[in-house]
Amino acid sequence: MILAEGGGVSRVSGGRFVVQQVQSRLRTALGEWILDPRIGWLNLSDFEKDFDQFEIETRARAIIISTEGVSSITSLVATYEKRKMTITFEAVTIYGTISLTVPWE
Repeated sequence: MILAEGGGVSRVSGGRFVVQQVQSRLRTALGEWILDPRIGWLNLSDFEKDFDQFEIETRARAIIISTEGVSSITSLVATYEKRKMTITFEAVTIYGTISLTVPWE
């Protein structure tokens, strides 16, 4: 849903819908859903000294590529700093290329 010109709300469709779906799915998987903190795959062990960066990126890629409308992932980088992670990626969708950065802390 988005605010429509002239007031009211409108349903999102097309490329905007794919972008929102990817963001929503990643944020939910990153544990951002306040109503149920058990949902999500990141936890403190992902930020330990010897965390498995490949495993985290693999989980993120699986979420992105399984989103309806996403054809492929061009690039994905996960950066970590002081218990904060940011996933930045570029993906090809049926509506064109999208580029997003999703933070988690």
